[in-house]
Amino acid sequence: MSIHQTYQFPFASYPAIRITLLLAAGIIVDYQADLSLSVWTLIFGFAAIFYLIAEVTYRKSLDSRTYNIAILSYLGLILSFGGTWHSFWDYRDLPEEAQVINTYTWEELTFSGNIHQIKQTSTGKFQVDVDVETTIFPDDLVWDKSFTLRAVLNPAYHNVPVDLELGNKITFVATVYPLEEKRNPSEFNYKQYLASQNIHAQVGIQQITSITPVHTNWRWTFLRKHVLNAIDNNFSKESSSLAKALLIGYKNELAREDKISFSRAGLSHIMAVSGLHVGFLLFPFWLVIPFFWTLKYGKQIGITLLIITLFIYAGLTDFSPSVTRASLVGILLAYGKLFHKVRDSKNLTAVAALIILLINPSDLFSIGFQLSFGAVYIILLTAPVIQRRLPAWIRFSWYGKPIMIIIISFIVQVGLFPLLAYYFGEFSLVGPLANAFVIPFLGIVVPFALAVLLITPFASDVAQTLNYPVDIFLQWLHNFVDFAANLPWSWVQVHVDSLLFFGIWIVIIFFIASLPIPKLRWKFLALLLLVSCLHQGNRVVHKLSPTTLNLTFFDVGQGDAALISTPNNKHFLIDVGRWQPDYNSAKYIIIPHLKEQGIEKLDAVFLSHPHADHIGGILEIIDSFPVDTIYNSGTSYNSQLYKTYNRKASEHKIPIKSLHAGDQINIDPAIRMFVYGPQKSVAQSNVNNRSLVLELIYGDTEFLFMGDAEHRQEKNILKHFPGLINTDFLKVGHHGSKTSSGTLLLQSTTPHIGVVSLAKSNRFGHPHREASRRIHEYISSLYFTSLEGAVQFSSDGKNIYKQ
Repeated sequence: MSIHQTYQFPFASYPAIRITLLLAAGIIVDYQADLSLSVWTLIFGFAAIFYLIAEVTYRKSLDSRTYNIAILSYLGLILSFGGTWHSFWDYRDLPEEAQVINTYTWEELTFSGNIHQIKQTSTGKFQVDVDVETTIFPDDLVWDKSFTLRAVLNPAYHNVPVDLELGNKITFVATVYPLEEKRNPSEFNYKQYLASQNIHAQVGIQQITSITPVHTNWRWTFLRKHVLNAIDNNFSKESSSLAKALLIGYKNELAREDKISFSRAGLSHIMAVSGLHVGFLLFPFWLVIPFFWTLKYGKQIGITLLIITLFIYAGLTDFSPSVTRASLVGILLAYGKLFHKVRDSKNLTAVAALIILLINPSDLFSIGFQLSFGAVYIILLTAPVIQRRLPAWIRFSWYGKPIMIIIISFIVQVGLFPLLAYYFGEFSLVGPLANAFVIPFLGIVVPFALAVLLITPFASDVAQTLNYPVDIFLQWLHNFVDFAANLPWSWVQVHVDSLLFFGIWIVIIFFIASLPIPKLRWKFLALLLLVSCLHQGNRVVHKLSPTTLNLTFFDVGQGDAALISTPNNKHFLIDVGRWQPDYNSAKYIIIPHLKEQGIEKLDAVFLSHPHADHIGGILEIIDSFPVDTIYNSGTSYNSQLYKTYNRKASEHKIPIKSLHAGDQINIDPAIRMFVYGPQKSVAQSNVNNRSLVLELIYGDTEFLFMGDAEHRQEKNILKHFPGLINTDFLKVGHHGSKTSSGTLLLQSTTPHIGVVSLAKSNRFGHPHREASRRIHEYISSLYFTSLEGAVQFSSDGKNIYKQ
């Protein structure tokens, strides 16, 4: 007789993993559902009562069904606790202090507190995070309520004090600025980011009344300031900013271009101060553990010293999730080895995650938390399996460890692919090789540089001399990263189009981990096939669903920019936003959206006329994407921006074609595009009246784009195309100016949907009262980007829908 046995996964061996997963599930449910704390408390209370009843009943009856009910209710209890805990600490809920401060928006208040962080942005402005202790309202009303706010200091209007340093006490008068939600799809959510840092208010500094150095009060910022000063002493000006990022994760002084280079070289993690750095600190301690065994209280002394060391280091990094996670795991592993306890890295890592989520449940949604724990579990699950499959002559040779470094770097890079693609839209191909080349040196450089920092307060000249080789190494590292990041094949643009892809990724990791267990690996293989089929089925359903035309009208302030995606996956822009000396719309609004959507080329760019609020982003577009053709109105313009984009287009071999009334453009056979302006034979000194006026037709739906056409051009269009300009959708001309959108045009076009692109409180007074009255009279559904932010529409060829 044969006995059939099935493999039973030892869930009981991983209690921390089970609890952490359930807690995380509850946090995710609350994040998505956003239930009130009272609702969650009620659910948690019922789950607790149900569990107690089931547990008591089971102890009396020992019935297996009651036991299963008790287990399920216990799992529900943990899940509901996660939802309750997240609801209690949800950073998206505006705290009382922020509600009070934000009622004084655009008014001046006086604040006093300690400087927590200073960062200079790419625009030259300084962001100063202040732990406020006192607020003075109008009529000298003093409020002693503690909170953190972000103050912006513009050097163009105010001198930057030399004593503007971490830890110092500052008193200043500032205007309260509104913190708005993100206004464009794929735009960085600045308000949500600040909220995740426990900052819910932002002000603009008008006057600094006093800055007082603080020497006596113990603060992490005070200690961090001294460490930063020590790094400035030990390193040259060229490498000090990189040293601060590398040693304690202080990236505020690192140029944006350097951050991009490290990311594309696959080395951005070395500046995140994570488990790698904690491992460098743990290594010497690991070697001397046998010494602590020989002392009477050696175990207690050893674990105490380790906790103090890692606690101080975590404090210097502002308790980043990656360092906190690595420190907790390191302490738990060291405790297990010192006291001869059972150690399991997978379970202990889950304990660290559990502690972090109990301290701040919103950390689950931080990029650092996900990348950090994702990388650790990828290594723990797959590295041992891969290492066992290496030939013995590689594993036990002198080059076995370097090869494993390359392999681990590779599996981490590949394993984190979905997260990297989802958050950054880029994936480093050169990363594994770059890591294998750099990490061994860091194992020597980082501990040595940190050790030298300890002697800097007592012998700064000696420390500077000892640190000279490290300084040379960082200069070499900077050059190496620039070289690696600029290789033609160093990185690729990627896009994750379905959450099912994450499911495939997770199952593949577990399939690799289960390879040594035959009865388990076939289950994961079957699950992988199932999830892959679901993913492909989802793609098929998407392809078979009715084709749509999608239009996105970006909020670019006082300017115009629209993205059109056709049913056959063609993409083109109509205008590309505004330009000013330190900002353009393409860089911060349009390009991030194109990358998130997985758009790798543009089939056309239409520039209605050469004013900077319509062509402002064209240089960034040309540098960032292949463009088939640029269409313009044929009107020359005496501006540096206009001349530069013509030269760049020529350098990139992008044809520039001028369009005139009567032309047709063929981009996608599913749509038709007609040009109604400008008239080729009509001379006009006002370039607004030589705007490209385009009509896009998809099925029975029509879309008319007016550029900045004014009354004179509108009359020409009505004269030459009286029966054609009737439309369903009107992109209102010239931002709602009184010189556009005349009554005759609105009567002839009869649109029922309209979009006006403009900035709130702009200096031109748009939209003008007369124009607004006319437009509202003829268009039933009207949207202003100044009020709505970006607006998106789709058409199935019969109807137009707002998304």
